[in-house]
Amino acid sequence: MIDRHVIEDARPYVSDFFAGDASGHDAWHTMRVYNLAVRLAREEGAREDVVALAALLHDVDDAKLSPDTAEDLGNARAFMCQHEVVDDDAQAVLSAIREVSFSKNRGTDPTSRESACVRDADRLDAIGAIGVARAFAYGGSHGRALHDPTNADATTTIQHFYDKLLLLEDMMATDAGRRVAHRRDAYLRGFLEEFLAEWDGER
Repeated sequence: MIDRHVIEDARPYVSDFFAGDASGHDAWHTMRVYNLAVRLAREEGAREDVVALAALLHDVDDAKLSPDTAEDLGNARAFMCQHEVVDDDAQAVLSAIREVSFSKNRGTDPTSRESACVRDADRLDAIGAIGVARAFAYGGSHGRALHDPTNADATTTIQHFYDKLLLLEDMMATDAGRRVAHRRDAYLRGFLEEFLAEWDGER
């Protein structure tokens, strides 16, 4: 069992780690994923301690943010080593973190209930109202155009809806995640319909 103090210490750690981020991968994203993941863990009967710590640490080695530690999850490892998390628990946390990434894990199933809860929670934060806001925040921070209907290969925020966001409901790995995703996906699709109608001057 991972000591509750370790999980509590992870909160200020990620708050400091992501200070100043405006791309949608800030500390608030981490805390939303944490809250959702713990909620899913309770409904799915997963180990709440592993889910909680994995959710809190899931982005500290993200390749977009920490490319130097992305391969070995060095930041998460260092945090757990400093807090003397026993090896079996640390490996369960690291496994859950590795299985979060959309691009790296597309087409694969989570290997544990804990991994499924963290993955679903991260993906749920990419859809719904928050997901829409995060998509445009990320696009703006990386100089992406809103939309380019003349070029299907353009890297735009609206294209990101088709490449990833609209796919996520069907990729949920837990029953609890699917229930949340259904409502959020409906909001996402409604927003996209309105956006495209306004873009074309129809509304």
